[in-house]
Amino acid sequence: MFNNKDNRKIFKYGLKDYDESRETAKECSDFRADDEDEQVDSVIVSCYNCIYRRWKPDTFECMK
Repeated sequence: MFNNKDNRKIFKYGLKDYDESRETAKECSDFRADDEDEQVDSVIVSCYNCIYRRWKPDTFECMK
């Protein structure tokens, strides 16, 4: 799910793997939905919609 590089959690599936993002978020006890206007996935429980994600050019980093 994540590549741990220099103690950073980088999502290894990039910006377009909605299925993996949803599955990962379902298993995460820290998931918190971001504000509605910041959400990019139509399914709420998705790492792409999490308040703890920080976008990178090709993916995102989990800050939790």
